[in-house]
Amino acid sequence: MRIEQLRYLSDLQFTNSISKTANRFFLSQQSLSNNIRQLEKELNVTLLDRSPFGVILTKEARDLLELSDPFLKQYDALQNQFALQNNQSDKSVKQIKILVSSVLVSGVLPMAIAVFQKRHPKIRISIREASYHDIVPAIKEKKCDIAFLSINEDFFLEQLTEYDADTFHHNIMLTDRLVACASIASPLASKEVIEQADIATRPFTYLNVVPLFKTSGNNAQRALYVSNNTEVHRLLMKEMDVVSLMPRYVFDKMLDNKHFVARPLEGAQQIIYHATLYPETNPHPLLKELASIVASVI
Repeated sequence: MRIEQLRYLSDLQFTNSISKTANRFFLSQQSLSNNIRQLEKELNVTLLDRSPFGVILTKEARDLLELSDPFLKQYDALQNQFALQNNQSDKSVKQIKILVSSVLVSGVLPMAIAVFQKRHPKIRISIREASYHDIVPAIKEKKCDIAFLSINEDFFLEQLTEYDADTFHHNIMLTDRLVACASIASPLASKEVIEQADIATRPFTYLNVVPLFKTSGNNAQRALYVSNNTEVHRLLMKEMDVVSLMPRYVFDKMLDNKHFVARPLEGAQQIIYHATLYPETNPHPLLKELASIVASVI
């Protein structure tokens, strides 16, 4: 359960409309619906009833909001207090340079920046995509103010050791797992676990993870495609019976479960970090505010 999910539900009780609430929070209707479904699944209850007049909150949803609304008001009061303090720091920050190596963050960054710039309209923001190889060196050399990346735990820890993590700051927004994905039409769709042998006998791709399997040799050289381009992975799975390896949360956000399935991969229990990096050990409050907005919508 996340604060933003409760906010969406609270707003729906007034709009009775998925489209109106989605617009108010700079979300797509699908993203809003997915957030509500995830909350329903977590709580094992139905929260919304659909009708010709829009969506209506169930009794369970109303009971949930009765408990959560006081908490949301207290949280807003805290945010407002810190926003006032942060506004006094605006003069010292005129531009924020962002590096991104995360398809997950790329998908929500526009709406996060829209929220941030409503609060701080005078701050100029620039965004540049970078590979996972370039992110940590760029942070060390202070070529950006903040960076977002999705990365395998092993590779990330190696990078922190190699580049002396004591001189910069990082925060894990979300801990994820590697999964193997395939088309629903693939013979693999009926399997509970996709085996290493399946990877050896058909093409596979990497989406938004470092191509690193310590137990299987250099898989990166055997991969058909390594990129953050979600659409190409989608087409390859549909047209060629490709297996695509990606973080579970990326699958949930970027691919629909009507046409694709996600399964554990045998012998590959890799942890994926969706992380924020700062070039300073004590990041500026405005940078932490921006990172907090991003984390709230992924």
